Amino acid sequence: MKSATRRPLTRWIVAFGVVLVLVIAGSVGLHASGALVSGGASTVPAGVFATPATNLNGNGVIGDAPVPASYAALSADKVAAALNRVGVRNGYSVVARDLSNGQVLDATRGDDAVIPASSMKLMTTSSVIDKLGPTHTFSTRVMRQPDGSITLVGGGDVLLASTPTSYAYGSPQPATTQDLAQRTADALKAAGTTSVTLGYDDSLFSGATRHPDWEPGDMAYVNDISALMVDEGGGSTTPAATTFARQLGANGISVTGTPTAHVSQSGATQLAAVDSLPLSQIVQECLRHSDNTIAEVLFRHLAIAYGQPGSFDGGVQALQQAMTHLGLWSGVDSLHDGSGLSVHDRLTASALTQVITLAAGRDDLRNLLAGLPVAAATGSLETRFIDSASSAGGGRVRAKTGTLDTASALVGYTPTADGGMVAFALVGNGVGAEVRPYLDQMAGALSGCACAA
Repeated sequence: MKSATRRPLTRWIVAFGVVLVLVIAGSVGLHASGALVSGGASTVPAGVFATPATNLNGNGVIGDAPVPASYAALSADKVAAALNRVGVRNGYSVVARDLSNGQVLDATRGDDAVIPASSMKLMTTSSVIDKLGPTHTFSTRVMRQPDGSITLVGGGDVLLASTPTSYAYGSPQPATTQDLAQRTADALKAAGTTSVTLGYDDSLFSGATRHPDWEPGDMAYVNDISALMVDEGGGSTTPAATTFARQLGANGISVTGTPTAHVSQSGATQLAAVDSLPLSQIVQECLRHSDNTIAEVLFRHLAIAYGQPGSFDGGVQALQQAMTHLGLWSGVDSLHDGSGLSVHDRLTASALTQVITLAAGRDDLRNLLAGLPVAAATGSLETRFIDSASSAGGGRVRAKTGTLDTASALVGYTPTADGGMVAFALVGNGVGAEVRPYLDQMAGALSGCACAA
């Protein structure tokens, strides 16, 4: 869905008389959540929420991501009946798969090319984890040049924060320029240096920083894409370098002049570095908050990993290669960006359910499922599934949202009422955000269904 990149994760929300309390726990992004109504009664079934000791396979809500062998097989007739009770509207593509075995249970226009909106992020994130691995990190480095100057080199850490308290979503804690400045200052002082000239290098990525396909009204939901940004602050390298220069000064290193752009030289030596959070956690942040800037940075990392330029065009070539490798590519697909902001992107609902079942069957990709928003609890679903028509999915449905002026989508998975697990893709084109309650009702029908074979 469209998502501003400055939305805090922890907040009180009042909607339809329901107060949703989101509690952040732990230093690695563990979440324990609950929806409360006046008088303190939980709107989400008891036992749904868990707070595991680690965050390798889950975000602390509903426990770990699903393993296919753990669930009962589902009846196609029962799943179809559950969806038909709500009714598949004209203009919608709907596919439901049995997550235990990947079989299609019900499909309406499942192979049609549709605008996926932000459900496109499922393809980008699954592809980059497949290529780089869930533990991969991105380094922001400070290099000392042969002439004695230093260069802040961007490595594409999209979550790089200026201070430990400046990260937009509050938790988990990413790398900071404050820490990097301290390490750099220590190294410079150890070498007897207290004054330097600072440059910055953002040459890892290339090409346009915003896609020409993006609608003017959507520009507020994404920043300029750069390999060197801090606090996702508009994506410009100048604030990152300026912030870093100020932090060096606070650590006793005087920076002369104004930071300028240049490419670090081959003879430069590393003074200091900080590493990003693991890719798995970056992906979970991207999906939980539908963060377009994170998605577009990962799109460029995917391009580079496939030997392409770190640009929109390179990302398109790489994502097609990755989807083909994963068995997700079809002849009707069309790719333009990594976030789904382009109205010219096309995928199929069938492929979108395939990526869910694929992720469930692989330990590395299961990190993707663990990061999906939880109905009535977290991220872009925290204020949804709270009316009577869809509340069966509250705390149970995990899904990626997608919203453009002309498209709306909900793609994810849910346990059924009797021990099954169903993956689903619900995509409507020619519709907007006002259809969200309908999508929630469809997903809630699957969650409340006694659909085991």
